[in-house]
Amino acid sequence: MKENYTDVNIVLDRSGSMASIKNDTIGGFNEFLREQQTVEGMATITLAQFDDVYDIVYRAIDVKAAPMLDDKTFVPRGSTALLDAIGRTINETGKRLSGLGDSEKPEKVIFVIVTDGEENSSREFDNGKINEMISHQRDVYKWEFVFLGANQDAIASASNMGIQASHAMTYAASPEGTQMAFQAVSKNMASARRKQKADYSFEDVDRDQQKI
Repeated sequence: MKENYTDVNIVLDRSGSMASIKNDTIGGFNEFLREQQTVEGMATITLAQFDDVYDIVYRAIDVKAAPMLDDKTFVPRGSTALLDAIGRTINETGKRLSGLGDSEKPEKVIFVIVTDGEENSSREFDNGKINEMISHQRDVYKWEFVFLGANQDAIASASNMGIQASHAMTYAASPEGTQMAFQAVSKNMASARRKQKADYSFEDVDRDQQKI
């Protein structure tokens, strides 16, 4: 295990309903990226985007070299194959990390899932399978999963997938709500990477800011 190495995996919804908060999502993600680039220690980042099509924008690159999003690289469209995107990213990450020697594997693996709507078009995976996969990776390999959901009860949605309530937050699908959601994720991740915090759970102040 490589100490102070965090492997970050972002699963980002780009379905059509994200159009109303497109610019806020771009800005929030870029602010998140800029903060993580200032944290000491090694971090790699994978960015997967999904609608009813799944794409890896970049895979396991140094966070300091990760490109910002813009209106050409984040284009809302299509429907929401959320479960397929999560399942495919877990499988992709597991395969990639299994190819590393023990001394090269990250100390921490974190998934951040961001969506503004509920599942409506997955074909490969269902809630039961995703719950099984997430529970396995968390319990056996100590991966952590964070869920940000708008226009839904994010804690209930996360629970169905095997993600703890402490690691889920409903955010307002508004400019302010989106910005604060990314700020909360970034703050908690920076604290965990600096070992100032034991995990990636949200705090009461994060939830209070959303006024949900």
